[in-house]
Amino acid sequence: MGGSWGYIGGMPKISIYLPDSLYAEIRGGDIPVSAVAQRALEDAVRTRRNTEWIARARGRKARATAPVDTSALMDQVREEFGA
Repeated sequence: MGGSWGYIGGMPKISIYLPDSLYAEIRGGDIPVSAVAQRALEDAVRTRRNTEWIARARGRKARATAPVDTSALMDQVREEFGA
């Protein structure tokens, strides 16, 4: 069996601690723990990245100083492209 300690098939192995009652329900419900945990962690990482991006974007200096009439702008686009 190749690889380093804690790795199987190229993926790191981690431990997750659960209350006994939750563990019992998971085992009794035939829930794919690894897949569910991976999805939840991916969602958490995506949420954190989005939150950080929004914070950086809000901290940037405004590029426009005058308000933009988006309705009029969309009318011009529709006229030009025939939509």
